[in-house]
Amino acid sequence: MELSKNDELMTRLRALGLSYYEAKAYITLLQGDAMTTTEIAKKAHIPQPRVYDVLHSLEEKALVISSDGRPKLYRAVEPRQALLRLTKRLERNIRENYEVAVNILEKIYKTRPKQSNDIIWRINSLANLKLKIIEAINYAEHEVLVSCYKHMMKFLEKPLKDAYKRGVSTCLVSFDEIDAKEFVDELRIRKTRGIVIVVPDRKMLVFSTILHHLEETTATGYYTENKGLIKLFTEYFLHNLRDLSKPIYFAYGDKVFNRRFTNILRAIDMINILREKKANVIVKVYGRLVSSREPTILIGRPINTLYNIYIGVARITVRTIDGRTYTIGGWGAYLEDIESDIVEVIGEK
Repeated sequence: MELSKNDELMTRLRALGLSYYEAKAYITLLQGDAMTTTEIAKKAHIPQPRVYDVLHSLEEKALVISSDGRPKLYRAVEPRQALLRLTKRLERNIRENYEVAVNILEKIYKTRPKQSNDIIWRINSLANLKLKIIEAINYAEHEVLVSCYKHMMKFLEKPLKDAYKRGVSTCLVSFDEIDAKEFVDELRIRKTRGIVIVVPDRKMLVFSTILHHLEETTATGYYTENKGLIKLFTEYFLHNLRDLSKPIYFAYGDKVFNRRFTNILRAIDMINILREKKANVIVKVYGRLVSSREPTILIGRPINTLYNIYIGVARITVRTIDGRTYTIGGWGAYLEDIESDIVEVIGEK
């Protein structure tokens, strides 16, 4: 085998961590019996002063063995076992370097100057788009809104399961039939070619209009923390995708009795479902007084709920333990007593 015609093999071996001369020496030894350093240097076209270091490195990597006699002889180790050991060693090194590098880089990342939230970032590769969607789901602390296609569950299932274990309430609107009852609070179906949207806790937005087929060669998506766009897409998700979809499953009152919501519509749904199942319900509201904008926390029992899509009203009326009554609105509320950031719903069996 002529080494000059072995470009692909050389590339593969170098990708496994061998130097150019190490790869040439190993291939040469595989083609013959035991050889001396002089023979290896001549046949592999390696400068004589370099061949000793090359062979020493190959021994360390368990790709060759050597004799104790004089002249010292070298022989190649069987390729499958040798490269398997080399791969495992490479994986260990990658893991170690990963841990060290990530710890250092995270410290650098956390001390970076504050960036503008108004920038809209374009994501041009399918791989990066998948990663950003997963990152958005992993970011959620309380609630995440997700619209997707069935084929996307290949990479969405794990982060959605992890979110469920963290106590995150997921509203999933699928554009085709899927089974996700084990790891979402709310499952809906709307059979159409829709926009893929992910909104965690009203804090970031990832969306794409062309993910109906994962083989798209020009996958394009967008990411932003712009509050105006997040509100626009949240309203679109809730009032268009969600309200016009077919409800398949709610976990409230069966497996789920305590959730925190950043969107009041979903808190209203949980309250109503728990009350239908004869559960006692308490709400804890984190927000601000509409009149003064002062932060407030309110605990009480919901005595009434109202959601009217036509007049744009979503409201919870709460009575506190001292008998006072307050109206709770959602994002941007101005007619109610309190504008909520988070509504925690607690059901008692």
